[in-house]
Amino acid sequence: MRKWIWKALDEVVNKKVYSNLYLRNHLQEVDEKDRALATRIFYGTIQNYRYCKECWSKYVKNKLNPKMDVLLTMSTYQLLFLDKVPSYAIVNDAVNIAKKINVKYAGLTNAVLHKVKAIETDNVALKYSLPDWLYKMWVSQYGQEKALVMASASVNILPMYVRRNALRTREADFDLEPFVCVQDPLYIYTGNDYFHHDYYQKGYMSAQDEGSFAIAKFVDPKENERILDCCAAPGTKTMAMAERMHNQGHIDSYDLHAHRKELIESDAKRLGIDIVHAGVQDATTFKSYVLYDRVLCDVPCSGYGVLSRKPDIKLHMVPEDMDSLIPLQYSILNNVCQYVKVGGVLVYSTCTMNKKENEKQIEKFLKTHEEFSLVDEKTIFSDTRQDGFYMAKLVRK
Repeated sequence: MRKWIWKALDEVVNKKVYSNLYLRNHLQEVDEKDRALATRIFYGTIQNYRYCKECWSKYVKNKLNPKMDVLLTMSTYQLLFLDKVPSYAIVNDAVNIAKKINVKYAGLTNAVLHKVKAIETDNVALKYSLPDWLYKMWVSQYGQEKALVMASASVNILPMYVRRNALRTREADFDLEPFVCVQDPLYIYTGNDYFHHDYYQKGYMSAQDEGSFAIAKFVDPKENERILDCCAAPGTKTMAMAERMHNQGHIDSYDLHAHRKELIESDAKRLGIDIVHAGVQDATTFKSYVLYDRVLCDVPCSGYGVLSRKPDIKLHMVPEDMDSLIPLQYSILNNVCQYVKVGGVLVYSTCTMNKKENEKQIEKFLKTHEEFSLVDEKTIFSDTRQDGFYMAKLVRK
């Protein structure tokens, strides 16, 4: 199992493969009884990567092979964060894996892992494996208290939420293990390997976090309305809206990439939804000959609100990411707004905690678009239960 985890982490850390996609495609290679622990070590290591590496790196003088970095970091995570796993098993497995990288690393691995221990630090960013610049930005924008909550939330192991497909099921169908009702149609899924569960295969459920579902509710789609979801893939919010519309109406669900359009189409088919019309469009430039009752503008963002669920963002984020994202977000908003009917609704949303991508974008937009007024605005901060999201609702006068 640990060899599988090491290879999986090498793909994510050193080759920048998305962690959630890797698990979806490869978790079934692990024995079913080991999948929960393998997932915990996999995500836990990524979430705590900076801190764990800091704990072992002081015992190593020379630069190591990147594969050894991953091995020592995942082993340190297990030693420091998993109480029920015996230390000798962690060290023995690590030494055996090190031999496969290069036999000379076996002794070093054994020595380092016998020395490694938790470090006490007042550096909040280090403690929660965040870049220093991100934590400073959060303190500046949201204050010390909220910044600390968001930082600690980034290492949480969140429960998995699923949305019941009301088109195909009743509440009673989910009154059984492994489901715990939060508020119908949202449930906590306590099982393993969600994609191979019978309910997923039959289109009875979809994975969706509370905050993501809150955005679909915030749009408040009604039966027989015409809706545009302009940055839609993989289609999670599109499908939530279609289910709330009882599969009556019309949703144009667009994405920039053809392969992601196919994700939308396949999910609509899986769920038995036929009001969704997927297409390939660039939201910054696309033209429409129709106007919409509601437009969801769920723009590409830095993802600082979903670090717990997508921890690999932590590994590769740089402040320069915002330099290209902020103009892109505004360009999308500025283009799609013209296709909202008079009296219609425009919702702008992100999964990030950064006022430059959130409130500041809306302030800028309203200064140049007097035909819109802001009627509601919400920030859901990441915490022990959920990821963080921002949403603003504007109405065309």
